[in-house]
Amino acid sequence: MKGIYLISYSVNGIKTLDDWAKLSFYKKTFSKDIDIHGYNIKGIYGANGSGKTGIVTSAKILKEIITNSGYLHNPINQKNLGELVNKKTGILEYDIEYLDMTAEKAKLYSYQVRLEKNRLGKFNITRENLRYRIATSHANQESRIYEISGGEPVFLPEEDPLSVFLVEKTQNLLSYASFTSVAIEKIVKPGINDEKSGKLQIELITHFLFASGIFAYLENDDEHSDYFLRKMMEQTDDEETSRELYNVFLERIEKLWGSSNYLLSEKTMIISKTGYGDFEKQIGQLQAFLHIFKRDLMEITVDRREDRDHYYCNLLLHYDSYAVNAEFESTGIKKLIKLFPYLQNAVNGGIVFIDELDSNLHDVYLCALLEYLREYGKGQLCFTSHNIGPMDVLKRNKQAIDFLSSDHHIYSWVKSGNYSPSRLYRNGMIEGSPFNVDAIDFLGVFETEEDN
Repeated sequence: MKGIYLISYSVNGIKTLDDWAKLSFYKKTFSKDIDIHGYNIKGIYGANGSGKTGIVTSAKILKEIITNSGYLHNPINQKNLGELVNKKTGILEYDIEYLDMTAEKAKLYSYQVRLEKNRLGKFNITRENLRYRIATSHANQESRIYEISGGEPVFLPEEDPLSVFLVEKTQNLLSYASFTSVAIEKIVKPGINDEKSGKLQIELITHFLFASGIFAYLENDDEHSDYFLRKMMEQTDDEETSRELYNVFLERIEKLWGSSNYLLSEKTMIISKTGYGDFEKQIGQLQAFLHIFKRDLMEITVDRREDRDHYYCNLLLHYDSYAVNAEFESTGIKKLIKLFPYLQNAVNGGIVFIDELDSNLHDVYLCALLEYLREYGKGQLCFTSHNIGPMDVLKRNKQAIDFLSSDHHIYSWVKSGNYSPSRLYRNGMIEGSPFNVDAIDFLGVFETEEDN
């Protein structure tokens, strides 16, 4: 959402991260004229296995926790969390700060949530807390919006007419769903009368919009939901149950396409008929985007097949005398197709996390994209990378380069004279930097017995 910005993002207990990792996106104090420009882009660098992908994965999970009341009820998601949550801690927790610039006075929100397994072996929410303060105020005093502990409300504003209503409506639901996700279902979707609306409703909607504006891109190898669904289908002997699982999968895909426009693929896409008009518009924009990289691209058309209330769609890229199904395009073009809607959201006010932005993209293209987003992006982009080429672009922004060490600690780069971050990193002069490997370390690794 335009006007809502991530200020700090801390996560603990995802994949290899067994301690808090904190990303800062803005300076510690706020002036009366808050200027986010110059703080809208961040690159995270680190060795393989340092936790970069875990950070992006955690952003995807955070969005689901806040916006989807059924997320923790889904057995596929539970299995996914069982593999993704750090085995040492067994706990996934967040501490987030974000700024709402749409309010009359800019508000700084603070949100904490904690997931851990219960006696049934299922992940549930054991703690959730949302507060805010006026960002430009020198006083550090925060106003509580809600606090949940052990599935029960510990605090709701007594004076707000919604509080009593929501205590009743969320009873026995808050162990497996965030308070915001349940409350939005109870007050916004059905609509409630004006007598119950008040300040609490506004704060809940703001929090929901913040999370709805998070978009996290992971490479296919790091998307595990379909894997667990297939495993469940394979382990089910009952054909009817297997069909039900398949329908769950189909409904999930249809729901995604029916409610959002941030998924594009080189493979077959399932598009609801109600969302097809928006989909066509986006394909037109995608065509203009890809034409920058492939000047001989003349047109992108959609090959679609109707099936009840949705279409099965494939993209065809047309050149001078032939057309290519997107699935058979180059790896780089396929990556650009999938990245386009995420970059689009970063331009238009979203909070976007992209894992391995540099893979399959030429340095020149990557740096040009970052230059554009840095100058014209109305949202935020946080990406992981191994490519040090973009550092010369990033160093012009503040809080734009973070290094994630092999022991999972964050070290932010701070400008110091004329030192280049890429040179310091390449020479192993950044604390926790991975460049301590020599050629001789590979001796005996690849050779066979015949070679010896």
